[in-house]
Amino acid sequence: MSEQFSQGYTVEIEKKGNFALALLAGIIAAILGAGLWMAVEVGLQMKIGFVAIAIGALVGFAIRLAGHGGSALYGVLGAVLTLVGCLGGEILTVLYTASSPQQSMLDLARTTDYVSLIQIIFTKMDPIGYLIYGIGIFEGYKLSIKK
Repeated sequence: MSEQFSQGYTVEIEKKGNFALALLAGIIAAILGAGLWMAVEVGLQMKIGFVAIAIGALVGFAIRLAGHGGSALYGVLGAVLTLVGCLGGEILTVLYTASSPQQSMLDLARTTDYVSLIQIIFTKMDPIGYLIYGIGIFEGYKLSIKK
């Protein structure tokens, strides 16, 4: 929005960002992205790396639309929450596939050692997986910042 003064000067009024709202929107988008990851992987019974890029876009746009922030802090938030969404999707998929009628997904979630599980996930990941994660995280960073 700009206002013109009688002398011909133009003043740009920048809307301040709302980091709390960006954080909330980003968390919601990361949770939805994790669910999307699990749904695609379980439904197709194969790992589709492009879901990480979709999560980055989802998180990035949510943060940008809700937060209106122009600083790198919003980008870092988008990158971190994209990683959280991707890892969350991996974890949900592991919990779902390991569950059985005798032990529900919720029971497994309560007793799982998440640090070890994340280490296993990264140990079993191939170089292309790291690349796809990196592209998704970059998308989460780039799309979170309002230009």
